[in-house]
Amino acid sequence: MKILITPNYASSYDWRMVNGLAAGFHDIGHEALALPAPISAVDLEKQCRELSIDVVIQVNRTRHPEVALPSKVRYISWFQDVFPETTKHFAEGFRDSDILYALGDAGVLGLDAQLPCYVGSLVSGVDKAVIDYSKGITSNPVDFSLCGFIPSPPLLATRSLRKDTLDLIRLNPWLGARRAAAITRRILLGYYLVPRLQNAALITMMDTVRGNYRPLRGELDIHKLTQAMRGATAIFEGMSLGDGQYRVGGIFTELKNYARHFVGGHRLKRDWTHQKAIPDFRALSPFEKSINYFAREYPRLLDREVLINGVLQVSSSLELYGPGWDTHPAFIPYAKGIIDTQEGLLDVYRRSRINLANNTHGLGLHSRTLECMAVGGFILTHESPHDNKPGGMLTSFEPGAHYGVFTPENLHEEAHRWLADEAGRRRVGQQAAAIVRERHRWHHRAQQILDDLRK
Repeated sequence: MKILITPNYASSYDWRMVNGLAAGFHDIGHEALALPAPISAVDLEKQCRELSIDVVIQVNRTRHPEVALPSKVRYISWFQDVFPETTKHFAEGFRDSDILYALGDAGVLGLDAQLPCYVGSLVSGVDKAVIDYSKGITSNPVDFSLCGFIPSPPLLATRSLRKDTLDLIRLNPWLGARRAAAITRRILLGYYLVPRLQNAALITMMDTVRGNYRPLRGELDIHKLTQAMRGATAIFEGMSLGDGQYRVGGIFTELKNYARHFVGGHRLKRDWTHQKAIPDFRALSPFEKSINYFAREYPRLLDREVLINGVLQVSSSLELYGPGWDTHPAFIPYAKGIIDTQEGLLDVYRRSRINLANNTHGLGLHSRTLECMAVGGFILTHESPHDNKPGGMLTSFEPGAHYGVFTPENLHEEAHRWLADEAGRRRVGQQAAAIVRERHRWHHRAQQILDDLRK
């Protein structure tokens, strides 16, 4: 069987994942090609024909509605990132012979659309190089580390402006949403929209998330959070009348640079011709991009703020790796940059007494957790009501035996206890490594895919 695998982005992280899966297929006797970057639907169809591909696996993509693949090709979509807009017209990208995998439980991640095909869970795996890694620690040990992205904080003006602005809107009709009010503002003041209105709308979104999301509990529901934000910001959506350049939601045009910064400018600029990215950020309004940030990324920010501030009360021996940490002034002293190599990550895992982990959805079986465990690193993460669901920690590991666990209420106590128990951390790390070797190598994932294709 010939398998073609394409990543979500042209990044070292995505490349390691798709290349690892390809190696897993090779290990069980099948030919697999992993591409270093996504390709257009036109090029995908061409590759399938020229290479006689039997199975296509694409990360965060669905079939293109206008470019058909050869009839013999089985199509697998592996979604690792879900946004509020992901499931719009989602079913149109699938046939009954396809497979949709989520990086964990599909419903928990927000993939709740009714599909004609098989829906399952496919978590990450660990490659042979990680399993065999035996290089000694190359630098000084550290008490705590976290390897991962933190979103940049919202760059908003003072919070008191929101209440003042809303009071003005309610008490002064000429500041309202009607076209006459907009024209009056234009004549008298030279602008259509109330000053600071955009800022007030963003703060409303932020307050809605803070009021509905509980950090470090692993219970994020992006659709419920999105619905709550839409309700809270409904008052702003009508305040967009003017000379035609403003339309419903147009009040958020000022958010364009925010949205680009939130999602990542390099991601928004990617243009894979004829490729159906899910969602296509280029097609989203600034309002929708802001909803994406506050529904999906802002909870991650809150999680990691609470987590890092909590462990800093235990020890200041802390290293933070990944994008975004240097945008938070309080974390700059601990930010160590981005690690681009797998060996660099493994070194951090091994020399950290405690490797911190969190997941907003509560599905902890992602690549960094498994790789850290594979080299004997000790993981400390939070409990979640989804721990027993696909992608949850309890589906493979036992707290206290294979990793450390905490709640927001006992984070300080558990971090201090495990930091003082060197023998316990070593024992837990070794036991977790054995489970990873037995169940979580890439050839296990490849075999799962083949078994599902036969269903």
